[in-house]
Amino acid sequence: MDLTWLGYAATRMRTRNAAVVMDPYDKTVGGTMGRPDAHIITSSHDDSMRNGVAAVAPADGDPMHLVGPGEYEIRGVQVEGVRGSLRGEGDPAARISTLWLLEAELLRVAHLGGLGAALTAAQLDVLSRADIAIVPIALADTLGPEDAAKAIRAMEPSIVIPVGYDPADDAPLKAFVRALGGTAEEPVGRFTINSRSFDGETRRIVLLEPRA
Repeated sequence: MDLTWLGYAATRMRTRNAAVVMDPYDKTVGGTMGRPDAHIITSSHDDSMRNGVAAVAPADGDPMHLVGPGEYEIRGVQVEGVRGSLRGEGDPAARISTLWLLEAELLRVAHLGGLGAALTAAQLDVLSRADIAIVPIALADTLGPEDAAKAIRAMEPSIVIPVGYDPADDAPLKAFVRALGGTAEEPVGRFTINSRSFDGETRRIVLLEPRA
């Protein structure tokens, strides 16, 4: 399994049989993903930062676009979406989001692009199964670094990948790592892992270089 960061909360997961793009963004928000291809697209919320489907190329026919809670199985990837909410003011219905858990090749990956509030017990029932958690730490409508770290501590994944921050401004990343405890690894362009190399014993903070 390969994981790459495409900018903002957008992340791409590639397995032997499938490519998944999570929270693709529209070019109107700034930056570009480089038009990655995908069999599956997940969107945490219907906005330009997470629902830029036109910026994703089809890998083999039109991608399956998942937008809400439910359970799905596509090309060997099991996907479960649970209801979440984004941070902000005004109508709560306009801030409804989806938090995702994807399982493939004996590994479970949580994508928390729509995480704007503390995790509930019902959400933890699903998300605490994750081996790897991808979490934004400095987007305007998601949790800040300290609260994101608190959510990760509740989930207890073995591998944490922070996204949704500006690499040129390391203050949010430092705050997140400090609140989580531990030491961040050196950034890599692509993170590759398989079930044989996964020990699940020591928490790792993996940093990815954004493609955007």
